[in-house]
Amino acid sequence: MSTDITRFLSSIILSLTITAATCSASAQNNTHVPVIRSTTSSLLDEKLEYYRHLYPEISFLNLKGGDELVTDMMILVKALGDEPSSSDYEHPEKLREELMTASVNRILYMLQFQMPSASLFKADKPPGQGVNLCVLTIHPQVAAADSLQATSHLLDLPDEIIERIPDNLQLSPGDYLAYVIDHEIYHCLHSMYAGPQKMSFKKYWGEYNHFLNEQGADAYAVGMHIKNRQKTSNFVINLQRIRAMALFSADPDHMTSKAIDQVINLPESKIKNMSANEVFDMAIRIKKGLTIGYDEYLKYLASAVQAMEELGLEEIIPEDLLNIAKESQSDPAQVKQYVENSRRCLLELRASGTDH
Repeated sequence: MSTDITRFLSSIILSLTITAATCSASAQNNTHVPVIRSTTSSLLDEKLEYYRHLYPEISFLNLKGGDELVTDMMILVKALGDEPSSSDYEHPEKLREELMTASVNRILYMLQFQMPSASLFKADKPPGQGVNLCVLTIHPQVAAADSLQATSHLLDLPDEIIERIPDNLQLSPGDYLAYVIDHEIYHCLHSMYAGPQKMSFKKYWGEYNHFLNEQGADAYAVGMHIKNRQKTSNFVINLQRIRAMALFSADPDHMTSKAIDQVINLPESKIKNMSANEVFDMAIRIKKGLTIGYDEYLKYLASAVQAMEELGLEEIIPEDLLNIAKESQSDPAQVKQYVENSRRCLLELRASGTDH
């Protein structure tokens, strides 16, 4: 690996080692013992093995963070090899090292907060032999230890609201973990087979592409759920409802209910008989069909922000989202639709006791 990246990673690992030692010493007084759900870990292992057989041209590596953060970063450095490059973003060779530093920093951030993510690299291990490496950050217990945790992991509402959601409207942990894995795997598959994000001088090009890619990722994950479960289960309906409530989490880029709608509206028998590759192709078609222009995306964000304000969510709107929304005028019809859909879905979860 280049000298600059090696120094950067070495400094991170040293800092993490010191932090881990400090946390370990202070944790001796912590009597909380986490519940370990072996079934979730087994599901993750089984899904990754499935994808390894399905796509032998890709090497899949999952990192969990938490107590394993230092070890994870060491494993990542070794797996990337000497001269790795990002496959997620189109870039000139002169920016390879800078992009790699940013990409590794992103993985570190996701591991520190134990958030799911996926990154595709052209690893250089053995040296001189490019290997497609899909790096995932999925901690199964953090994402889906039980139904309440799975639901709150996707729906960012106060615990007292989540706890009032009836059992049949919560997300089952097994289904949710499988969804998270498929969703993240899609991002690697998209970079591999549909190509990296194209370069652009547009100010919010990254956010724009993130929004579009989330449509495809959810279409794929829902399609894989229907294929594997051989039916459109309650999980899919609940997932669609929660995705339609993304504004309550100040996360309009994950408002993917239209994509999920398109999967649900396909003949169930057709999806059940699809191969995984065909499900991916279906997701790509749905993403392309839902693709909007850059300026239209800015209008969408402006409308989403105004809808959030009408829902009484001003305090949770991030400043960067407010700044992006200022780049365009909102659409009154869209604002009305988003407000009505958000309130309807919240009522359907029987959580209407919230102040929003």
